[in-house]
Amino acid sequence: MAFRLSSAVLLAALVAVPAYAAPTTTKVDIAAFDPDKDGTIDLKEAQTAASAAFDKLDPDKDGTLDAKELQGRLTEADLKKLDPDNDGTLDKKEYLAAVEMYFKAADPDNDGTIDARELTGPAGQALVQLMR
Repeated sequence: MAFRLSSAVLLAALVAVPAYAAPTTTKVDIAAFDPDKDGTIDLKEAQTAASAAFDKLDPDKDGTLDAKELQGRLTEADLKKLDPDNDGTLDKKEYLAAVEMYFKAADPDNDGTIDARELTGPAGQALVQLMR
């Protein structure tokens, strides 16, 4: 029960303070993350895209991303919040856990999918940053 409460508090903090500089436009090409072309992104699709993004962001192939390698996708404060082992980096498991948290926050109707409209909110935009 304590884990749920702390996760909810963390999620609320992350959603309340976007982890990136908001783009000038909120239009997102959902097709880039929608391989089955159903017009929505499910968690598996989001994690697949984010996993590929993680691999591209990890030029030294050490299996972790530090603030520099994240290239502004997360603020230093958010990196600290999402880093349970406090080593100053995110491994792929931690990165994908962040993706799952943003996905759930961007899915207010809890239907298990994100559509283009849901990607325009703060959590959706943060999710897009982690999938790019």
